[in-house]
Amino acid sequence: MPWFVIQCERKTWTKYLVEADDEDTALDSDGWQYLGYMDGEDTEDTVVGGPFGDSVEALADIRSYVEG
Repeated sequence: MPWFVIQCERKTWTKYLVEADDEDTALDSDGWQYLGYMDGEDTEDTVVGGPFGDSVEALADIRSYVEG
């Protein structure tokens, strides 16, 4: 049976804490303190590679690259 590489797009919201006098100043501040992130909904699924003969071939393809 053939193998495929599927890529899913997901929104990620990165959140920061900022001390400022108002919203405009907060956005322009360089003192953002990282709070963390929150994943949103998946927005799109797309086949980006394949068909491959086996999983080894699929994982060797450049389109299967991931950073973590």
